[in-house]
Amino acid sequence: MKIQRSESRRKFLKSAGVAAGVLALGACAPAAPTQAPAPAATEAPAPAATEAPAPTAAAPAAEAVTLRYRTWHSPEGSTGDKAWFDWLAENYAKDSGGTKVEYEFLGWGTEYLQKALADSAAGSPVDLLHSSIIWARELFDRGVLLDLNPYLANVPALAPDQFFGESTTRYRSKAGTFYGVPWEGPDSGIIAINGKLAKEAGLDPQGADIKTWDDFVNAAKAMTKTSGDEITQAGFLASDFSYIEMFASWMYSNGGSLSNDTFTEPTFNTKNGQEVLQKEYDLLNTQKVSFPVSADRLDSQLFMQGKAGMIYAGTWSTAEFLGTAPEGFEFWYILFPKGPSGTGPGATTWSNMFLLPKQGKHLDQAFDLMKYCTTPPVVITRFELSTRTTPIKALFESPSWKSVLEKAPQRAITTEAAQVGNIYPYFPFFEEANNAIGPELQKAILGQQGIPESLQMAETKVKEVIARRAPGA
Repeated sequence: MKIQRSESRRKFLKSAGVAAGVLALGACAPAAPTQAPAPAATEAPAPAATEAPAPTAAAPAAEAVTLRYRTWHSPEGSTGDKAWFDWLAENYAKDSGGTKVEYEFLGWGTEYLQKALADSAAGSPVDLLHSSIIWARELFDRGVLLDLNPYLANVPALAPDQFFGESTTRYRSKAGTFYGVPWEGPDSGIIAINGKLAKEAGLDPQGADIKTWDDFVNAAKAMTKTSGDEITQAGFLASDFSYIEMFASWMYSNGGSLSNDTFTEPTFNTKNGQEVLQKEYDLLNTQKVSFPVSADRLDSQLFMQGKAGMIYAGTWSTAEFLGTAPEGFEFWYILFPKGPSGTGPGATTWSNMFLLPKQGKHLDQAFDLMKYCTTPPVVITRFELSTRTTPIKALFESPSWKSVLEKAPQRAITTEAAQVGNIYPYFPFFEEANNAIGPELQKAILGQQGIPESLQMAETKVKEVIARRAPGA
């Protein structure tokens, strides 16, 4: 049997469509731009056309202007997104006293960041910019973004305590200055469990008995089947950590981190990091609970086909599992269980955001539009229209969200993961950091280099990236 592996998150995010709140709009090499699936049966229904929700009051515009709003979400590939863009254009013009919204759709990728930088350098930026977390910090460090503190001080609904997760605050602020407002998420990397395979192995189908790494290893062993030397059913699909999101998630469950709070020093070359690498190496090579790591291993397909008991997944995976899995497929989610040096479960959590380029021509009106989009009840309306979530607590306390949980209770992990989730690794310079760290970790997992040597080499290489990418360098 040819074993296929899921695309790395980096490949996936560059090629797949994503619906926030159902699919990830990622953070690392972050959110994918293209086609998002139509709302599944588990999603909240769109409101009736005759029941337009009362929008958040926006301050009347001082003049009838047109605000440019740039995003990588495209209405061409998603009926939900189209419904949202149409609703916003119509309702904001009425509620703001005539201000119009003009959309600019630009595919996600390096071009997106470069365009934002170029526009600001030319003095012609858009008014409202949808941004990945990693781009936001770079744009702020380069002096492109407006300090939002004077605006946010007057909007209690956008105070930090109104959003889920400490990571949400850290993504959009630096040294007390806020430069972004959360707009989608929270998304988190978690673990999915095949309920049927778990039950067959004598385990709880929702993973309730997996509290520690030892529990996880034992569960993976119990769900592994072999024929001679060949694995026919994997208990867990191990990663080679060439994409460091997975490494970060296990580190957080083991009491570790990848960097200090200011992202100026790597902190993974520790006992915590050694334990993470050893665990993954053993799962793949010693306990032999996983199919080999390969570029064409399609993890989610193997999972839904009943050939893998557990996989690395995310809060965005529900739509895929419910929409394409065979009839009778059962699944659940758990956080990364506590490691030997950890104090509790872990996860990696992120939320993309809105930014205001400080050279924008209509800053006050642009902030009014930002506020309108990111506060209740408009965030709830957007969720009802497009299924995309925003990490504001009011959304997850709404009847619309509760209706979703009645049909897809697995999605309750969204808020649980956000409350314990730590930050996306090295988000100010993720691609370069990943390319420095990932290949060294991969060598350790594949047995090509010792674990201490791999961590040391990864630390040395990422320090070079940090020095090169430091503001003013």
